[in-house]
Amino acid sequence: MDIHALYTEITSTYAEKILNWAVRKTGCRADGEDLAQEVLLQVFLALRGQQLRSPEHFVWKVAHHVWCNRLRALKSCRTCELPEVLPDGTDFTHDLAEAEALQDSLARMRRGLADLSRTQREMMILHYLDGLSVREVAERLGTTASAVTWHLFDARKQVREELTMYNDTSAVYRPGRLTIGCSGEAPAYPDTQKVSDSLLRQNLCLLCHSGGKTLDELAAATGVPKPFLEYDLDWLTKHEFLCLSGSRYYTSFIILNQQYFANRLEVYSSAQKDFLDVILGGLWAQEDNIRSLGFYGSDFPAERLYWSILMLFTSYCSRNSSLLLRLKSQDLCEIRPDGGKYFIMAADASTPLSQLEPRGWNDFYGICSDFCESGGKYESYYWLGVHCFAAPENRPEIVSAAAGGRALLHQAYCAASKPGFSPESLPPEAQEKLAAAVESGLLGSPENGYRPGFVIMTPGQLARLQNEVFAPLLEKITPQLHRLSERFFKLHRRDFPRAGEGNITHHVYLDLWSFGIYAMRSAVNTGSLALPETPAQGVPLTLVLIEQQA
Repeated sequence: MDIHALYTEITSTYAEKILNWAVRKTGCRADGEDLAQEVLLQVFLALRGQQLRSPEHFVWKVAHHVWCNRLRALKSCRTCELPEVLPDGTDFTHDLAEAEALQDSLARMRRGLADLSRTQREMMILHYLDGLSVREVAERLGTTASAVTWHLFDARKQVREELTMYNDTSAVYRPGRLTIGCSGEAPAYPDTQKVSDSLLRQNLCLLCHSGGKTLDELAAATGVPKPFLEYDLDWLTKHEFLCLSGSRYYTSFIILNQQYFANRLEVYSSAQKDFLDVILGGLWAQEDNIRSLGFYGSDFPAERLYWSILMLFTSYCSRNSSLLLRLKSQDLCEIRPDGGKYFIMAADASTPLSQLEPRGWNDFYGICSDFCESGGKYESYYWLGVHCFAAPENRPEIVSAAAGGRALLHQAYCAASKPGFSPESLPPEAQEKLAAAVESGLLGSPENGYRPGFVIMTPGQLARLQNEVFAPLLEKITPQLHRLSERFFKLHRRDFPRAGEGNITHHVYLDLWSFGIYAMRSAVNTGSLALPETPAQGVPLTLVLIEQQA
């Protein structure tokens, strides 16, 4: 095995182990990274072309040598030696990322060697890999020892600069992450999955989304040689993830990033008085009419009841606003090269995204609904995950269960809302579901009669709520919805000039649908809604069941 292949094998096998060892030795992640880099550098320099029978023994021997040298240096600085064993409180997810960054740096060093002039590269190889002395290198290359010494110094400086450089080429050291999927009809193995499976393709899309990049710029940013880069660029262009204009590549779809959500927040903040306050004022003004419908939960305190009312109004608007219906039409879906008909949905996952402020409003899940209980005649339930109960693991069982399980839960929950309810009136499997709901906090304790902590309506009560309260309010806010739509279109066409019109339109729909979340946030800020402290407290707030009348 040649020296480069051996070194590649060693770094790929031991980089992560050395990093974890170094962090435990130093007790500090930053110092551990320095120690790990020094170990791998000394491994690289110590190989010198020798054949290794036991690479693992060799690596740890070098590591021990480097560690001992470090301790001696620390002692000379009157610094106490670290204990041999330290508590391992390592965040392994972070360490894996650090190990990957370390390997990227080592790969950068190898590329730095390759970028040296022919003379300097030969001198580095002969001296550091083949083990020749400066005088022997000079004789081999027909030059003087002083010239070799100067070239080796200059070459080391260039490689060091290559390793420490962290500017526009930072993707080499810390590659970005792109979360990408489909919205629509996708084949079994869509092209989006092929992008997700390739870190290089993810980063090419990220690098080109805010402005065009040339092949040379992408090669510098990724550290990938142009001949290898061209294959993935051609694939991304052919499969319509990138478009080529002149010599520059542009991402052809919207990528959600921090700036995207900052723009959305700014739009809704500027529309607070003319839009969000109109929605909140209109719904709260109808409190007496809403309670008079007599549904289960209509006697809940307003700061609790209106979570479900706002959720239902958001759902109603998305299904009844002519503007929103047009924007979300599947007819706008693009026919993709893989045969699917879908929109590309993507987000920059390199750093955590904060969609809303204050902190805690970073995500939402839903709105979920289903026809399982009613055979398609009406929705059997609605639920929205938001704030502290937005994560998928907080979904109530009726949302995540299979159709048969949903019907059983629906039966049990609706029965529990009736006066004089007794669990014995339910089949055994439904009684088990009842006990689980009590434990999760969806239902009250047996001593309190298993009372549900969420709203339950009949189809007739929901229809009256929609016709008497929601419809007039939707008509009132429709002009402002159109103005917001125009603002979002303008923003996305400016920030994503090469994105397809269908992709932009779909994101405008999502921006407008989000008004319900911003309305909830605003109501919490004014004290009109009570903010839950735990997921268990939050989950029932937006759960609504629709029961069929006997």
